[in-house]
Amino acid sequence: MIKLSFALLLCIASITVLGQESAPEKSTPGFLRRIFLPSVDVGYQMNLSDQLKGSVKLAASLEYRIKNNNNFFVRLTYDTYNATYNLEDRNNTSNTIEGTVLFTDLFLAPGYRFGDKTYRMLFSVMPGIKFYQYPTASFDGQGIQISQREESLFTTTFLTTLEYYFDDKSAFTLSAYQNQVWQRTDFWENSGSALGFSFGFITSLK
Repeated sequence: MIKLSFALLLCIASITVLGQESAPEKSTPGFLRRIFLPSVDVGYQMNLSDQLKGSVKLAASLEYRIKNNNNFFVRLTYDTYNATYNLEDRNNTSNTIEGTVLFTDLFLAPGYRFGDKTYRMLFSVMPGIKFYQYPTASFDGQGIQISQREESLFTTTFLTTLEYYFDDKSAFTLSAYQNQVWQRTDFWENSGSALGFSFGFITSLK
């Protein structure tokens, strides 16, 4: 499912780029100038759950703006990060289960941007799905076996970003966000919240 989500994002980006090459010259510039792709977005996430440690986070997104500069936009975002976990075993097979888990978050959400020619701010409340694997321990008569089960659940992120535009279509970005898992399950039994920040670069296709 994680690979499928990433493939979906790559597919959309590829179709957009191919459309730029094949569409009629007069009809494409206005549309393509409203599509933005952060080529680099790297940050750090502080997980407030006792069972997860902080981790480096990578993000890619595809954004369509209603207007080139300010106003509403729609963004498809793909986030991925590894986190070290420490779980108490409920099957009495061991004291703890430790390891690293890969999380993948997929969001599709609107947002709003405002500002001047150089500095702009954006806000977005993003609903999405978090994909991950959860470890369980069992005793098979000879030893302890650790197995992984595929899981997904609903998550939201509140995002705010400051953008610095060094030309009409390209900017460096500084973002702060709060991610929330609403179910008290698996890694989030005591807290489903996480705080983070990231640095990035964004530019339009045209």
